[in-house]
Amino acid sequence: MFDFAALFVGTIAALSAVSFVQAQTAGTTTTTWDCCEPACGYTSNLSPGARGPVQSCSKSNGAAASGAQNACFASSGNLAFSCDKYQPIIVNNTLSYGFAGHGNTATSTCCKCYQFTWTSGAAAGKSMIVQAINAGGITDTDFDIYTPGGGTDSLADFNACTAQYGAPSGGWGRQYGGKSTPIISRTHSPDGKSMIGVTSDAQCSQLPANLQAGCHWRWQWAGGDVNTWQITYKQVNCPSQLTSLSGCTPAGI
Repeated sequence: MFDFAALFVGTIAALSAVSFVQAQTAGTTTTTWDCCEPACGYTSNLSPGARGPVQSCSKSNGAAASGAQNACFASSGNLAFSCDKYQPIIVNNTLSYGFAGHGNTATSTCCKCYQFTWTSGAAAGKSMIVQAINAGGITDTDFDIYTPGGGTDSLADFNACTAQYGAPSGGWGRQYGGKSTPIISRTHSPDGKSMIGVTSDAQCSQLPANLQAGCHWRWQWAGGDVNTWQITYKQVNCPSQLTSLSGCTPAGI
């Protein structure tokens, strides 16, 4: 006798598998570390149902004072910076956790988590689960990974690393997400090299001691520059290890 129940279950399983594949979106990774207060540090930017906001830090990486102003838009008084705890976290040889800018509109992504797998570059086959704490990337399918020495986000106007750590005027990394060819080219030193920044593992020694592990992550765990490497990704529920660091929990999926 033909088993319609088995056929139904098998069909649902097949459809579920197809849906899983279709849920994957193609994108790329870039890098950033501009020391600015994350956009998701503003309650008004949170995605629907998120509980937060994302925590911001003082110059010394303690909790930012109440009412502190984003250090990328103010130069005196109580200033709010990004936190050194937003560096990548190695889980094992093939998985890392971390934080990223993602999406062109912060309110659509703030505090949500995504899992991506590299399909090109030295990290092909490796994965990350990241929490979006900022808008970012060159397109809305990019993930601008927070990694020290990863670059400033735009024309070095968004660079609080000089105020927080005494970094060069263009930050330590290449401009605009670490892209070797920025969308808009601009130099900030007579020799035109101030935006080149961290391009090797050895150069991570230029950074403050509390940021060097996150800089080494790119070269030692991921195996290279990371910028423009291709990925596929999907939204996932956030690991508690990320939400406990950021202080923000998104709506469940």
